[in-house]
Amino acid sequence: MRLFIAVWVEEELRQAVAGFLEVMSQQAEGIKWTPPEQLHFTLKFLGEQRSELVKELCPVLAEAGRQESGFLLSLGKGGVFPRWQGPRILWLGLDQGDKELRSLAQRISQGIADKGVLSAEHAKEKRSFSPHLTIGRVKGSAPVFNRLLLTGGVRGSMTVDSFSLVESLLTPQGPVYKEIQRFSLSRS
Repeated sequence: MRLFIAVWVEEELRQAVAGFLEVMSQQAEGIKWTPPEQLHFTLKFLGEQRSELVKELCPVLAEAGRQESGFLLSLGKGGVFPRWQGPRILWLGLDQGDKELRSLAQRISQGIADKGVLSAEHAKEKRSFSPHLTIGRVKGSAPVFNRLLLTGGVRGSMTVDSFSLVESLLTPQGPVYKEIQRFSLSRS
């Protein structure tokens, strides 16, 4: 099973992003937009794993949630990865909650590494964590999109009080996400 750990975007903020994507898509070509119901902040991508891992991971993730407090997250300006010349991913960044999202991702990664539930290859991140909301993936070599609109971003916020272990099922129509379990953050 293909797994990742994520914070889902709450409904009100999801609607704001959906409206933004509707406007962006009218002036764009060569981009596959993220369906609003799939909008999430990836905390850790685990890749293909044996199904038995879920039982080992859940206590580790529950403990990570108990050690981190809920927080406010606000969207901000947008950008691309890896660079403007040859973009592959279009994203929205954060005005608030960056530090807290990094802390949560670090706590999860550290918990997984400490418990040894993943191979060293999957426990170690290949690149540093960069909090962002993926809103589109470039399909082809010459995408067209409104850079000014993207960099202006989206305004809106949400309270992060949980995160989820998610299975990603790859289909010809695109990935289908199935939440396996949700973990609450501390209320302190």
